[in-house]
Amino acid sequence: MSEPGIHLFIGFRGVGIEEELKYLIREYRPGGIVLFKRNIEGREQLKTLVSSAQALAMEELKRPLFFAIDQEGGSVQRLSPHFRSIPSARSLAEQGREAVAQWAATCAADLREIGIQINFAPVLDIVSEGKQHFMETRSFGSSPATVSDLGTIWIETLQANGISATAKHFPGLGRAESDPHHFSPVIAYDNGDDFYLDLMPFRSAIRAGVNCVMTSHAVYRAVDNLYPATLSNEINHRWLRERLGFGGVLFGDDLDMAAISENYSPEETAFLGLSCSMDFFLLCQKSESIEPMHRAIADQLDRNQSLQGFHCATIRRLEMLRLFHFPE
Repeated sequence: MSEPGIHLFIGFRGVGIEEELKYLIREYRPGGIVLFKRNIEGREQLKTLVSSAQALAMEELKRPLFFAIDQEGGSVQRLSPHFRSIPSARSLAEQGREAVAQWAATCAADLREIGIQINFAPVLDIVSEGKQHFMETRSFGSSPATVSDLGTIWIETLQANGISATAKHFPGLGRAESDPHHFSPVIAYDNGDDFYLDLMPFRSAIRAGVNCVMTSHAVYRAVDNLYPATLSNEINHRWLRERLGFGGVLFGDDLDMAAISENYSPEETAFLGLSCSMDFFLLCQKSESIEPMHRAIADQLDRNQSLQGFHCATIRRLEMLRLFHFPE
């Protein structure tokens, strides 16, 4: 029997186990919860929120929820100022490999204390020197070798300390000229080698055993001229799964972003996402988008027998992730 809600990874409003969060857990049975600054007032409050939600999930769903957060450092860290502030990826790159390992361990300790299992980091996008870019400080640099090396240290340190890392934004957002929060970027490579260079940090992450990967919402014309990476079978299934050999959990970047929400219906997103082996449909900002996406996933699984195999594969991958964080 299919469980459509297991594919949902959702945000919510509030700082406690209030009516909205209770309703979302009971009604849609999500696989996980993503936390933002709007959910955080302090250390003890956040720990109580997470533990209360887990208790409700065990009672209602008979399984734990995964909790995730964007704790990259620099401009993207949701725990500040209540927890230790992490330097940006670009700053850590300047400080060197030991600093990356030290701050990754610090980050992991904070997340473990709260009860969060997944960090949506590191960013493995390669950003060229000498030009302004919306990802500039979030990237470890302009060299594929440097981004690969420092990203691997971040991943291995986080996971050795019990926190799943998430390599993002596959297959690389560093060449995008617009932010997918607002537009749908199109990346046209100058030469055939550029795509392979951008993949280098992700290859290294997969070799390092990264537990999770998150997609980019950009369109990569040289690979799939029609669909953004998040909804592309060619990019996610053929490249990430089959050619690069990634067997972990795949997140689509926030589907509330304009690049997806303004161009695809929930039905299209559900069908394409399931078809390209996306495990988690991330819905961060708009509670009203959760019900249509849940309904669309349920409908697609009911109507398309071909998607049941992808759904079952997701269940197996999530079970492996559950055993990593909640061993028997």
